Amino acid sequence: MKLTKALAALALVGLVSAVQAAPAVLNTGTVSMGVKDDGSLGGLGVGLSAFGPAVGDAIMPGCLCEGWGAAASGVGNYTYGAASPLGIVSAVLTTTTTSGAGLSAQSVVTMANGLQVTHTYSYAAGGVLFKVAVTMTNTTAGVLTDTRYARTLDWDVPPGHFTDDFLTIYGGTPAGPGGKVLHTSSNPFAVPNPMVFRTQDPNANVVDAPGDLGAYFVLGFGDLAAGASESFETYIGAGRDKAQLLAAFAAVGIEAYSYSFDNDTPATFGWGFASIGLPPVFDTPEPSSLALMGLALLGLGAARRRRS
Repeated sequence: MKLTKALAALALVGLVSAVQAAPAVLNTGTVSMGVKDDGSLGGLGVGLSAFGPAVGDAIMPGCLCEGWGAAASGVGNYTYGAASPLGIVSAVLTTTTTSGAGLSAQSVVTMANGLQVTHTYSYAAGGVLFKVAVTMTNTTAGVLTDTRYARTLDWDVPPGHFTDDFLTIYGGTPAGPGGKVLHTSSNPFAVPNPMVFRTQDPNANVVDAPGDLGAYFVLGFGDLAAGASESFETYIGAGRDKAQLLAAFAAVGIEAYSYSFDNDTPATFGWGFASIGLPPVFDTPEPSSLALMGLALLGLGAARRRRS
């Protein structure tokens, strides 16, 4: 009996030591992302970085104008860059595996408006993307009306950062929002309160627009009964070029998205949504295309090993 208890205690110690405190840097082997306890980016000085120092970070060079918010019954709470969060009661990030195909992390945030928002991070599309599964749960004893989720992100792809970057944002349909997308904008420079829409490029299909731009999405989920949940997926990452990124988007069924690139950088960074009530934007790639994506990533790894 004593031996059994001792073994159980050792197993518990091993489990606890595997769990790491926030913030944490997650790494698929291609893309790195610094995650804070509240699920926003910029943890340990990393926003979204890909392919090593030659490409750099697509979020950190300018302001850390990135974050998310959730609203219920007309009250929006949020976290945003260096600004003080509004209405976050508690936030805990649990990271069990920080790198590779088995990476696993989860941020659980309780908000003053009665929503609990969980972001669960994993590996996707051969390491080109992070999958971020989002679940919003009504923790109150009553109905929460007009529940919403917002995400905003300022693209600052090096080396041009502000002048040579080109942005595309597609909010569901070329004519404007659809499905659960209520609003889009290319303005990332405001707190992501889901109750507030923006006037810059509202609900526009912006394609390869130059300048210091970003993306803002507001999703709507209607009323949420006591104890009920709504779930969807977001994906964020980078391809060596636009074609590789969009092939990865196709592989995971992206329905609305934003991407940005710099003319002088061999990478395109992107972020998109799935399971939001829209048809996939891109055709699902053939298995041969997915195989080529995997071979390209293997080639990148081999090249890194040769250089090292």
